[in-house]
Amino acid sequence: MSYRPIGGRRHRSAAWQWVIIGFIPGLFCGLSIMIGVIFEGSMLDFVLPTPVPRVETTVVHVVMTATEDPNSPSATPLTEFVVVTATTDPALSAGGLSAVSVSSPIPAASGAETVALQSTPFPTATPTSPPAPVAQPAAQVPEILQVLRSLAVSVPGGTFTMGTLPAEVIVAIEECTVRDGGACLAAYAEDSYPAHPVTVDAFLIETTEVTLEQYVAFLNVRGPGSHLNGCAGFPCIQTRNESADAPIVFDSANYSIPGILPQYPAYGMTWYGAREYCEAIGRRLPTEAEWERAARGDDGRIYPWGNTWDNALAKTNRPLDTPPGPLPIASYPLGASVYGVYDLAGNMAEWVSDWYSERYYEALAGQGAALNPAGPVTGLEKVLRGGSWNSVPFFSRAVHRQSWDPSEGQRWIGFRCAADVPNDDAVASSDLNPATLGINVPAAPPQETEFANAQPTQPPPPEANQSADRTASNSAG
Repeated sequence: MSYRPIGGRRHRSAAWQWVIIGFIPGLFCGLSIMIGVIFEGSMLDFVLPTPVPRVETTVVHVVMTATEDPNSPSATPLTEFVVVTATTDPALSAGGLSAVSVSSPIPAASGAETVALQSTPFPTATPTSPPAPVAQPAAQVPEILQVLRSLAVSVPGGTFTMGTLPAEVIVAIEECTVRDGGACLAAYAEDSYPAHPVTVDAFLIETTEVTLEQYVAFLNVRGPGSHLNGCAGFPCIQTRNESADAPIVFDSANYSIPGILPQYPAYGMTWYGAREYCEAIGRRLPTEAEWERAARGDDGRIYPWGNTWDNALAKTNRPLDTPPGPLPIASYPLGASVYGVYDLAGNMAEWVSDWYSERYYEALAGQGAALNPAGPVTGLEKVLRGGSWNSVPFFSRAVHRQSWDPSEGQRWIGFRCAADVPNDDAVASSDLNPATLGINVPAAPPQETEFANAQPTQPPPPEANQSADRTASNSAG
C-alpha cells in the first residue's frame, strides 16, 4: 500500500511525513504520562535506589514467678515467654504491635534483650498462712532436780520501805550488848542507811533454804569433778576431799552425804555455786530487794514474824549454850514470814544476786522510788542476808546487810532461789508439806558419830580460832 501526499502531487516517498505526524502526538502523550507519574510519587522509586527494609525486632523474655504456696514446698513457679515485635505478623490481624504468647521457651536472637521481671507481692490484711513463730528452745530441768526442788510461794509486788532508821539501830545495839552480851557497833549498820522506798514486781521465792540433798543431786547431774570449777569456771562447793569440815563426800565418781543430813541446809558453796544451782532448776537468786520484801512484808517489820526478837523463832548463837551449826530446814515454823517463808532470820546467811556497795542505799535514795533495783553493776563482794547460826540476833534483822567474796564459801552461808511471775513451771512438784515442816525434826547428831567433823551442827564457831571463818565486822558476838 502506498501513501500519497495530501493535496499534492507525489514526487518521492512520504514516509517521513507520517513519522513526524506520529511523533508529535506520541511525545505529547509521553510527557503527559511522565508528569502524572511524577505527581504520583512512583518516579522517586524508579529513579532512587530501592532501600533494604530494616526490621528491628526486640524479644523480651518476661519471667513471671507466682507466689509459692507455703503449704506446698515443691510448688513450681509459672513461666511465660512473651515476644513483642514491631513487624506486623501477617498471620494476625493487622495493626501496630503484636504480642504472641507461647508455652515453650523461645531462644533469644542475636541482639535481643532479655529482661527478668519478679512479681511484686501485694500486701494482704490477713495472710492465708501466717509464718510459724520461731521458738527458742527452753532449758530442760532434769527430772531429779524437778522432783527435789523446793516449794516456791508468790510474793505480791508493791512499794515498801527498804533499809533502816538510826533510832532502830540504837535499839538494836542496846539489845545486842545488854540482852545478848554481844559486841555490836553502829558502824555495822551504816550500809543499811538511809531508809528509802522501793517498788518490786511480784515474784516467787522458795519457802526453804536449799538442802544438802538438793545440792548433791545437782552435782551428780553436773558430773564427777564438777564441784572443782564447774560453776562459771569457779568452784561450786568444797567436798571432804578439800576440807575435813565439808559434809559432801566425793569418791571420784559420785557425790553423796551421810543419811542423817539430807534435810539440813546446804552450806559452803560459793556465790557462783549458788547461782548455778538456781539456774539449773529453772530459777535464779533473789535480788536484795526481793529478799527484804519477802522478809518484811508490807508493814516494815524488823524480823520476819514481827518487831520483837524471840530466840525460840530462829537459830542464832544465842542463848550462849546453843550448839553451833544450823538446824534442818523449817525447824522454826512459827518464825516464818507473813508469806510463809522459813528461816529468813538465822540458820544460814543467804547469798542474793546483788553486788555489794556500802553506799548503794544512798544512791537509791537519791533516785526517789527505785523500781526493781538489782544492785551495783559490779563490785568485789556479793550481798548476804538473814544472819546465821554463827552470829548474834543483831545480824538476823531483816534490814541488815552483810557481804562476802563470791568465790569463797563458808560454813554459815547458804541460799534459796527465786523466780519471775508469771512462770507456769516455777512452782515445784516438791513433796515438802508446809503444814508439817518443823514437826518431828531429828535432833542434832552427837559429836561421836562417824562423820563428826562433817556434821553441820559440829563445826566450831569462828571464835574458836578458826581462820577459815573470816568474820570481819559481819559476825560479832
